[in-house]
Amino acid sequence: MDVSAQVVLTPTESKRLLSKAVLALDEVQRALSDGILAIHPSSTTIFMLEELGLELPEEGIWVCGHISPKGLCISRKMIDAVLETPEYGAARYPFDLILRKGKLLPFAESSLGPILEEMTSDDVYVKSVNAMDPDGKLGVLLAARGSGGSVGLVIKTQKQKKFKMIIPVGLEKKIPIPLHTAQKAAIKTVKAQGIPCGLWQLRGTVITEIEAFKQLFDIEAFPVSAGGIEGAEGSVVWVLQGKEENVEKAYKLCEEIHGAQLPYRLEVYECSQCRNTLCDLAGAKGKVMKV
Repeated sequence: MDVSAQVVLTPTESKRLLSKAVLALDEVQRALSDGILAIHPSSTTIFMLEELGLELPEEGIWVCGHISPKGLCISRKMIDAVLETPEYGAARYPFDLILRKGKLLPFAESSLGPILEEMTSDDVYVKSVNAMDPDGKLGVLLAARGSGGSVGLVIKTQKQKKFKMIIPVGLEKKIPIPLHTAQKAAIKTVKAQGIPCGLWQLRGTVITEIEAFKQLFDIEAFPVSAGGIEGAEGSVVWVLQGKEENVEKAYKLCEEIHGAQLPYRLEVYECSQCRNTLCDLAGAKGKVMKV
């Protein structure tokens, strides 16, 4: 007999759930065992590293571009790495977390271009996104609106190499308009709270909380409301439905991940000291916008 249970997941708790589901995929397990698993660093995918019992390399970066209270920003460590690496470019992008046969490569060996050329249809690239439209189309915020930066390189190479693209995304990233409408609006930006960004579409195997609960517990998950206060902003209320034993297991996991926090502290420049010339707040005092 089917039963139902109700749970609340904050965006961070969902990120941990999604990481477990991605790692449980057969194609990801095969890549971990015999091939290459490339993980684009983000607040969603960093939990995959933790789930595997691996630590971020000292030179590694766990989040790149992000949305924070001050606006659209880039982590301090990434800004420093880009400015201090004269040969930096999309092909030399050194920030992905690369596992070859389950072993995390040293930072010096993780340049994106050579790794992508090595990848085959048996390998997997994991990247989260910033937007999901009503039709399930996915968008990535990019400061490099023309070239697409590292994301453009991944998309181009994936078409040739046919490696698998896995995209974990929490439903808090849903937008209520078509992606193409959002893209047109974003490209017209002339100033921003932070870095003016465009949107690029990304295609692949999508893993939301709905697919995650199905993958891990073979149950249905229904988002019935969203929002929150006191740290629960962006949360989603879920009804879990299925066989009693499976629902109980899912409920127990939700209790285990309750209160999940990001494993690393976000380090960003004070706007007045920031060296990122792409940002409208760089060099400003406080949060004063440039006009």
